[in-house]
Amino acid sequence: MTGLTFALVLLAATFHALWNFAAKKVSGNLSVLWIGLCLASALSWPLALSVYRSEEFTPTGIACILATGAIHAVYFGLIAQTYRRGDISLVYPVARGTGVAGTALLAWAWLRESPALLGVVGIVIICLGTALLGSGQRGHREGFTAYLYALAVGLTIALYSVVDKLGVGIVHPIVYISSMSTLAALALLPYMAWRRGPECRHALNQFKTFIGIIGVGSIGTYVMILFAYRLGPASYIVAVREFAVVIGALLGVVFLHERMTLKKIVGMAAIVAGIMLVKTA
Repeated sequence: MTGLTFALVLLAATFHALWNFAAKKVSGNLSVLWIGLCLASALSWPLALSVYRSEEFTPTGIACILATGAIHAVYFGLIAQTYRRGDISLVYPVARGTGVAGTALLAWAWLRESPALLGVVGIVIICLGTALLGSGQRGHREGFTAYLYALAVGLTIALYSVVDKLGVGIVHPIVYISSMSTLAALALLPYMAWRRGPECRHALNQFKTFIGIIGVGSIGTYVMILFAYRLGPASYIVAVREFAVVIGALLGVVFLHERMTLKKIVGMAAIVAGIMLVKTA
């Protein structure tokens, strides 16, 4: 992985941790997340239209856009359920770690990526670190439910990661992310209009700052990652993104007063060590 790709992915990880922290601060309020997604779509389209080329929209490119839009709609719904039930310093690592493992397997099976030995070791260490951070969530019923939702989030991460790796090889990343965010927002629109209308109006009145952080943070994260997919292997990129787990856990401890335990320290240290191995692979 080149230095430019590594720096781009680390910056994306920081953005991702910040907007997920905002999502946790509003307890996974789906209306806030959805309006943030709509904002991300609106912010991206002026730039997307400036780089749009009709020849990019091949059947495969369109299929990738439709698939990632549907997966991201499910992803945002699952994130809302996860943050309603669990601490960010626990469920966030579970989701991201599951995403790393799943992406590595799918990238090997579908994209025929073959990571070097150091890269494989790094990915395994990152997965172990995230599993260690998330293991405490299984101690009670509500925690176990949050743990299951986090695993489901990780599955969607793995699915959209390999789809997006293929898609941005065909469609410009800005056009791709604009299309994805718009389709995901439209997929959720009927439910939001039917069941969450009053909640959406309340969210617009009370949570403008969080909506802004989620909208700008999510679109910024995905744009950087999609450009990174053009520069390096999906399995490595998703693994290095797990630095967001460390940032998210620290934000939870410092600002949400979640406990910092020895297990969390060891887990975060393992993630950093794994990232360094992936960087050198």
